[in-house]
Amino acid sequence: MGKILKIIGNILIAVVILACLPLAVPKVLGYQSFNVISGSMEPEISVGSIVYVKEAAFEEIAEGDIIAFESGASVVTHRVQSVNQESRLFTTKGDANNTEDFTPVAYVNVIGKVRAHFPIIGNVATWFSESVGKIVAVIILLAGAALSAFGEKKEKKSAEDSAASTEKNAGFNPKIILILGIIIVFGSMSGFLYIYLGYQKSNTLYANLNQEFVSVADQAQSAQCPWYEMIDVDVVALQEINPDVIGWIYIEGTDISYPILYSGDDEKYLRRTMDGESATAGSIFLEGYNLPDFTDSHNIIYGHNMRNLSMFGQLKYYKSEDTYLDEHKYFQIITADKKYRYEIFSYFDTEAASWVYAVPYSDSEEFGAYIDELKSHSYKKIETTNEVDSADLITTLSTCSSSGMRFTVHGYVVDTH
Repeated sequence: MGKILKIIGNILIAVVILACLPLAVPKVLGYQSFNVISGSMEPEISVGSIVYVKEAAFEEIAEGDIIAFESGASVVTHRVQSVNQESRLFTTKGDANNTEDFTPVAYVNVIGKVRAHFPIIGNVATWFSESVGKIVAVIILLAGAALSAFGEKKEKKSAEDSAASTEKNAGFNPKIILILGIIIVFGSMSGFLYIYLGYQKSNTLYANLNQEFVSVADQAQSAQCPWYEMIDVDVVALQEINPDVIGWIYIEGTDISYPILYSGDDEKYLRRTMDGESATAGSIFLEGYNLPDFTDSHNIIYGHNMRNLSMFGQLKYYKSEDTYLDEHKYFQIITADKKYRYEIFSYFDTEAASWVYAVPYSDSEEFGAYIDELKSHSYKKIETTNEVDSADLITTLSTCSSSGMRFTVHGYVVDTH
């Protein structure tokens, strides 16, 4: 009986180790791993696969290679169609897509080449990297350790010296497996703790900023005062703390009230707060190809879809709750010298390397056609105060979507102050 309990315990420990290995081992060897949540590379890479990516010099990337690259706040894995040596740009396309990605990929945004990929493992590894998965892994590990220890103790009482000697000669030591399992799982748990502390750090930071630099009218006052008196933000004081602050975004009637950062790229504030500290939630930031004064015809603002509903986590309600748009139809961007009020006219899911992310634009026939596409893709036909056309300034709010795509909300400037 003791031997059976020990075997079961060791199997449980081995299961946890095997589940954690796809995430732990590649990092030691210099690889980054990503779970595939879109079918754009099928059948080569299926949804739920894990892909291993390693840095590559520009000269090492050729036509036909699969690369992983940053697209705003997202990571995309697509195949290289052509290489522009002079501009260091790559034209990319998902194998399952009918057209090439709308925007060429700059080498600076390339994470690396996909060196290997395996089906299904991505979903398993991702589940074990999440909080629930980590808790389950610890429970299984502790149960396995308890069964193994109890079984070994019982076996020692009943086993003869010769049997014990045979086991030692076989070189099998279950304690080594247990120690290895503990190292891997608790190493993974430290990642969970890091993420949790990052959540807390971000929440505290932005709560303090709202308290110190922002004044928001209460619900009764907001119903009666002009829109430009709903919120006041001392943007100049924020810029003294960090000159990369270019404004503040506030979606009326929600908790989305954050500084907007701009660094000229889409990487600096992806996992970094306004005060420069590393954090999972990162910051709300403007697309690097945009001008930082919001004068482009099309601006893109990125924010993470956090599970605690911070950052752009509440945007999902536009598509999940029927009346949410009616109650939260406007958002504001406040700069040091101007306030913009935007009216939402479209929202929908799209791919990470979608045509939606094209910037910059100007007042032109092409931009008018782009706006018509935004309207036609909207999940809901929205009646707006004015007809939206190419003369308007458009801002897109972009975040990750639970569907494996990206959720985008589009507004036009309906008033300024």
